[in-house]
Amino acid sequence: MRKFIKAGLCGLTAAMLVCGGCSAKTENSPSAQEENAETKSGAESGAQDGETSAEDGATEEYIAEGSITLGDYKGIPVTVGKAEVTEEEIDQVIENYLNSSATYEESDEAAALGDTVNIDYKGLMDGEAFDRGSDTNFDLLLGSGRFIAGFEDGLVGVKKGEKRDLNLSFPDPYLNNPDMAGRAVVFEVTVNAVKKRVVPELTDEFVAASFPEDKTVEGLRKSLREMLLNQKQSQIDNSRDSQLLDEAVNRSEIVCATDRVNEAMDLQIDSITRMAAGYGYDLASYAGLMGMDEAGLRAELKEAAIYMVKQEMTLDAIAEAEGITVSGEDKEALAKEYGYESLSDILKSEGVTEELVEDTVRKQKALRVLSDNAQITEEAQ
Repeated sequence: MRKFIKAGLCGLTAAMLVCGGCSAKTENSPSAQEENAETKSGAESGAQDGETSAEDGATEEYIAEGSITLGDYKGIPVTVGKAEVTEEEIDQVIENYLNSSATYEESDEAAALGDTVNIDYKGLMDGEAFDRGSDTNFDLLLGSGRFIAGFEDGLVGVKKGEKRDLNLSFPDPYLNNPDMAGRAVVFEVTVNAVKKRVVPELTDEFVAASFPEDKTVEGLRKSLREMLLNQKQSQIDNSRDSQLLDEAVNRSEIVCATDRVNEAMDLQIDSITRMAAGYGYDLASYAGLMGMDEAGLRAELKEAAIYMVKQEMTLDAIAEAEGITVSGEDKEALAKEYGYESLSDILKSEGVTEELVEDTVRKQKALRVLSDNAQITEEAQ
């Protein structure tokens, strides 16, 4: 929760800072002049930090305290899109919901791709049943690709009560069981039921049952239009704020404290490590998926961390220049914005303190100063 607030509530997205950092430098990255100002070679800097650059053997200078000279942050020009929703977009949302609400009803008709068949099956290899090759009352969606090639296609056209032998071969290679790769197999299949997919029709009765607050199809379409419009406007606002903050950073002279950069980098590494672990990868493996080694990934995250700190320092400086204060009502409003009943509820979250909530509100207000004073040009998307 702490990382979410730090990276997210000031109007930035964690995905942009973490994933977007894993790419080539952009015009918003520290310039060569800034990087040279933050690094130096020789034994003196090595004694202070001891952190060696992979490129040239230089060591980074340890900076105990950061500093910022705020540039002109008012009147920044920015072009934004205009939030619009088409009837086709509403139709697509409705279609997706109807498809997700589909049911399967037993039928005496022949099975087709997209139908579900309930089957008993037994796999035989050289006339003998093999381990994990049999099951009963198994629901299989034809076309799902869950079974080896030919199994599901071989059941197209079957009816309830029918028995069918499928003469197939395991693929080669077959990673699930290399010993079976390329070997012939016969599956004896009994069809217990054929279930046809039934998609509900969009009617006032369906809407009243599924969306009682909307009551009718017309009411549902109106609600969906408002929802989609709000989503698009939120995306536009986030993009606007990101551009404005980038420009405010570029207009300022900033030196980042080493410890603060390292903390921001550790947060990103911890987030990526946890995400990768959920898919069975470690940090090095994840870096490989991104087309780099672990050292390269850490270097990219270091650049992203530096820029994240610069964004925070810029917002803090704007808040100070504007004399921004945070009230109890402001903190209560933030808690509700993120789905909590009250400030006391959000403070029960791990790592969330009232100081952190106050800092988040202050940064949100500073970001609002940028947007309220920007020269905004709106254009159709």
